[in-house]
Amino acid sequence: MGISAGTSLLGGLFGSNAASQAAQEQEQADQKAINFLQNQEQTGLQNYSPFLTAGQNATTTLSSLLGTPGSGLLTPWTTTFTAPTAAQAAATPGYQFQLQQGLNAAQNSAAGQGSLLSGRTLADLNNYAQGAASTNYQNTFNNALTQYNSAYQSFLNNQNNQYQRLMGLSGEGLTAAQGAGSLLSNLGGDTASLMAGQGSAAAAGTIGSANAWNGALGGLGNSVMGGLTLNALSGNGGFAGGGLGGLFGGSGGFGSGLSGDPYQDVPGTTPASAPFSGLNPVF
Repeated sequence: MGISAGTSLLGGLFGSNAASQAAQEQEQADQKAINFLQNQEQTGLQNYSPFLTAGQNATTTLSSLLGTPGSGLLTPWTTTFTAPTAAQAAATPGYQFQLQQGLNAAQNSAAGQGSLLSGRTLADLNNYAQGAASTNYQNTFNNALTQYNSAYQSFLNNQNNQYQRLMGLSGEGLTAAQGAGSLLSNLGGDTASLMAGQGSAAAAGTIGSANAWNGALGGLGNSVMGGLTLNALSGNGGFAGGGLGGLFGGSGGFGSGLSGDPYQDVPGTTPASAPFSGLNPVF
């Protein structure tokens, strides 16, 4: 019974230690994995950081340029088109030279025909001058309108270029933010799972240790009850009277039986005369 009780206690001790050790090893492994994921998270966020910063700055600038009507990128085109005057058209470089050359040619032709001072010649000269002036004015008007449209388009292009560049950086920042969010979500989920694993390992270790001790105490109880039952059946109340103290050497129990003669002689005889007959075993 003593051996059985001791075996139960040792089994409980070893089982409890084994369960605790296994739980600690699992928790340590999970913690290493958590540390690795946290390092990965820091590295990933550092890689995203320049894009996040650029995107935030671009978004702030763009918001400022678009925040006030009538200013920044919302500044309207205020220049209006003004048609050139006849004087401005007449002052167009090359027009006077072209007009004079045409008049001289018409006069020389008329002079060669002897009709320089005729009414027909004067009418032809007048028609030529008016036609040249009309053509020159139309060309001057078209040139002025082309220049106006070109200036207006340049204004729009400048605003659009600035907007598109800022939007590009802002978009890079948004993409980086989405990537960082996905990184945090994925690594956060893995970290949470590992933390849950740590908790499960700790709980399993506690339960395993408790089960080991419960088994050991149950075995110890069974050993004690078995001993008490055997003593009761044998008719020797020493063990029952001595309780657990008798198990380890108390008077009248198992210990006293081990320390003295394990057998008692039949009354009226001596151990030497009847060593193996009429003996009453202690247990």
